[in-house]
Amino acid sequence: MMTDVDDRLTAAELAQLWNTFMNNKMYKCVLLYCENKAEDQELTAIIKNAIQICDGIISEIIAIYEKENHPIPIAMNEDEDVNISAPKLYSEILMLSYIHDMTRYGMIGYSTAVSIAVREDVEELFNKALQEDIQLYKRTLSLLQSKGTYYRSPSIPIPEKIEIADKGSYLSGFVGKQRALTVVEVMNLYNDMQRNALGKAVFLGLSQTVASNDIEKFLLKCVNHFNKNVEKFANTLIKDNISTSPTLDSEVLHSTTPPFSERLMLGQVVMFIATLTGYYGTALGTVSRRDLGEIYAAVLVDTVELGNQAAKLLIKYGWLEQAPQSVDHKFQMK
Repeated sequence: MMTDVDDRLTAAELAQLWNTFMNNKMYKCVLLYCENKAEDQELTAIIKNAIQICDGIISEIIAIYEKENHPIPIAMNEDEDVNISAPKLYSEILMLSYIHDMTRYGMIGYSTAVSIAVREDVEELFNKALQEDIQLYKRTLSLLQSKGTYYRSPSIPIPEKIEIADKGSYLSGFVGKQRALTVVEVMNLYNDMQRNALGKAVFLGLSQTVASNDIEKFLLKCVNHFNKNVEKFANTLIKDNISTSPTLDSEVLHSTTPPFSERLMLGQVVMFIATLTGYYGTALGTVSRRDLGEIYAAVLVDTVELGNQAAKLLIKYGWLEQAPQSVDHKFQMK
């Protein structure tokens, strides 16, 4: 006997829709500020394209929400969370680097969303977002390269033969002979070094514009956290005579006028931390040297704790919007 198809949104689809809506609303605020400050024509065109993509995604999610009688999340908005008239806080190189990194984050997020989508409208939304994000990634990459500010992951000599791991040294790292880093380990260390360098620069700029003492102290703590991580990852590469990339600290300008609300500043921390913990978890599962496992485990714990502190501040100021929750049946029975 045929039964009606269950066409309700799944919890996984609701999660991806909510995360995507919240992130794109916040991302659009940042882009609007960057658009107002950018002078380079190619960068301005990229920013306008990114804003159009955000608007399209936001509109399509609202349409699905309205179809399902789902409340529209409050999220960030351009009326309350961005001051586009504030002086320039970041150089255009840092703006471009930020947008490029967001496209990388988007490709991972949208591909995950496509892989769990069941409903056709949800799958089409995220597949379109993924394709648009890939094209935007290519544009940001090309512009970074043309300006000589894209720092490629290090190259290594092509191996002459396939080698089988030696059980005595492959996993070692603390004492005795230490093997060279694998390409997988180099990839993780280098990329995570760059991501932390970007995070340090972003929050260094925000920390000099914030008004609340507790949020300023927290942002400076974030800067110190990212700086330590840059040093850990860079020093590990240097020990193996592998090149590192420059930091972005010098791309932070002198303005002390806040371009964003403190709510958005903390939202940026949460987004960075959510992204980094995912990367660290992946790295932890793929590195083999024991010393690298210990480095990533410690960094992951510290990063999660930083996220908890950000959440406490958001709750303190009444800014933490909850994701949709399942029914608490035990509470309902009381």
